[in-house]
Order: sequence, then structure tokens, then C-alpha cells
Amino acid sequence: MAAAANRRRRRHRATVAALALWAALTATIGGERRGAAQAAQPFTDAEILGGGDGGALRIESFRTRFTHYDQEGRGFQSQAERGVGKPGRETLTVEQPQLELVAKHGKFAHRIWVPVDVVTAASPDAVDTITSASRINEAGTLDLQTSYRATPTSELNLRAAFHLEENFRSWILGIGGARSFADDNTTLAVSLNEVLDWLDTYDHTGNRTGRAYRSTTNLNVSLTQLLSPTTVGALSYGGSLQLGQLSNTWNAVPLANGAVGDERLPRLRHRHAFAARLAQALPWRGVVKASYRFYVDDWGIRAHSLEAQLYQRIGRLVWVRANYRVHHQTAAAFWTSAAPIGPDDGGPRTADSDLATFVSQTFGGMMAIDIPTRSRTVRDVHFDFGYDRYVRTNAMHVDMYTCSLGLRF
Repeated sequence: MAAAANRRRRRHRATVAALALWAALTATIGGERRGAAQAAQPFTDAEILGGGDGGALRIESFRTRFTHYDQEGRGFQSQAERGVGKPGRETLTVEQPQLELVAKHGKFAHRIWVPVDVVTAASPDAVDTITSASRINEAGTLDLQTSYRATPTSELNLRAAFHLEENFRSWILGIGGARSFADDNTTLAVSLNEVLDWLDTYDHTGNRTGRAYRSTTNLNVSLTQLLSPTTVGALSYGGSLQLGQLSNTWNAVPLANGAVGDERLPRLRHRHAFAARLAQALPWRGVVKASYRFYVDDWGIRAHSLEAQLYQRIGRLVWVRANYRVHHQTAAAFWTSAAPIGPDDGGPRTADSDLATFVSQTFGGMMAIDIPTRSRTVRDVHFDFGYDRYVRTNAMHVDMYTCSLGLRF
């Protein structure tokens, strides 16, 4: 009996350690999901009763991040410096500062994320190209996520977000939950999100034509399984239903006679994504992660994505990450670089380079430092710097630089 109890305790400790590793390495400033290992921690008396420290709001971490995107490329939907039968420039730069605050209040955990985008996109934007009315565009998002730990093995998540930019508004509401089974070796998570967008519409010459709406309903299901004390696997599905105006409305479509016309997209889109992920701890204080994703929609696009990441700790304070991703997709059934004109030209058509056939690759890396402090208030200071290079076969490349400073309390 004693030997069996010891084996169960060792298995439980290995489960918690492996799931904590998975949660820590999948958390990013763009979005975090509380790990199953964290959900498995027992409550203190104060948390259960709602008094003492468990009943007070406590800030757990604060982080700032700055990211710079520098895009160069060509696309038939752009009218900047385009010639007859030739794609236009898609030059774009984005400066994105972000703030993230994580706080805890008894069984509740709150995360506030505020990204701000300053976009210079005169080349691909018809409004900019024709009128220069909005050569620089600012956008911001306020995203609040709250989780409630109902029991040590179950959690409820709520999300509300609002996005604001020139001529565009977006509201997001979401609900989800996670439940652990089999001595916390298995976790099932489900989420449902609803997005409503309101936007001004333009034609390809930059003239405003009115307002339009679109909605996106998104369902996600994931199953995470501890495969060994050092291995975690996950399977997931995400499905989306989109209705309404699905174009940005100002994209141009080259016509067979050398002129350009408006983009026309269907007002309904079904999207499905299936993914498999694996994380393996390495004996030399490293972790390797691999994932595969298959995407399909009713516009005729099929896509396959493979990604690998290697994390390695160097000494007590520093860790590094190297990553590589390759993505291949087919074009939408109605994609064209020379749309026909005449009695049969009333159907859907697009020349958007994002909806074309292409292969893309992303190479990148990051270095991070976590410095513990002697302060009673700040537990440690985090700093990281990363770079990614994105290239694809239809004349597009993006350089991405990011750095972050964070405090954990």
C-alpha cells in the first residue's frame, strides 16, 4: 500500500511539473491560457473563504512590449506604382506598443491587454493612394479576460474586447471553460467567441460608399494529454462562420482589358482548422515543441503549416528560443490577376495576395533574461528581445523586431 501511494505521489508531481512547463512555454503577451497544472493547485483557506489576502486584489505581473513590423512586397490588389498586368507595391510599417497587466482576486484572475498600432500603409490602401487622406492610421484594442477557478480541476473564462481604428470598430465577446480529468493528466477546453465589425466602405478609387457590418462566430475545442513525465501532446479544432462584408472594400482587381475594378467576395465563409502539438522536455534543460495545422474553407483554400521551436536555458538567468515555420496554401477559387469583363463578370473575384497560392517561411529567435530581486514587492524582472523574418513566394517579406520588459510581483 505504501509503495503504491508513493508511486501515485511521484506520478502526480511529474504531471504537475510537465503541465507547468507546457503552460509556461505557450504563454505569450498576445494571449495566455492558464495551464492545467496551475488549475490543479489546491486553494488556501483564505481563497476558499474569500478573506485575508485571498480576498484582496493582487497584481501578479506587469509587462510592456514594443514590436516593429517592416513589410515590403507586391500584390495585384494594390494600386501603388502598379503597371498594366503588374502588381502594385504593398509597403507597410507598423509600430506596436503593448501593455499587459495580470491580477488575481481570490478565485478570479484578470488579464488586461492594450495593444496600439501606428500603421503607415499608403501603398496598398486605395484611400491613401488616391487621396492621401489617411497616410498614417492609428488603432487600439482594450482586451479584458477573466477566469474563475470553480474547483481545483475546472475553470470558467470570460472575455470582452473593443477595437477602434479609423473607419472601423470591432466588439468581441467570448466564453470558455476547461476541465481536468484522470489525475490531471488530461485537460479538455472549449471556448466560443463572437466578433461584430462595423466599417466604412469604399470603392477601389477611394470614394466612400456607405457602411457595412460583418460577424464572426468562432468555436474552439482542445484536448491536452500528458503522455509521459516529460512529454505533453494536444489536439485542437477551431471553426468559424463569417457573415456580411468580408472585404476591406477598397482592394482592386485587375481586369482583362488592363483597367481595374472592385473586389467582390462572398458574404458567407466557413473556416476550419485542425492542429496537433507536441512538447518534449530535453535532458539538457531544453524543450522542443512541434506542431502541424491543416486549414480548409468553403472558398477553396487549403493550407498546411509546420512549425518547430527549440527553447534552451543558458545558465540560471538566460534562455533562448529558435523557431521555424513553413506554410503552404492554395488560392481561393475566384482568385484572378485578370478578371473577365462582360455578361459573366458578376461573380466573386479577388486579386488579394493573401488569398493567392503561395509558400511562406518564418525564421526567428529570441533571448530572454529573468533577474530575481531582493525586493519584497517585485519578485523578478523579465527582459527579452526577438527577431523574425517572414518571406513568401508571391513577392512579400516582413521583418519583425520585438522587445519586452516585465515585472512579476
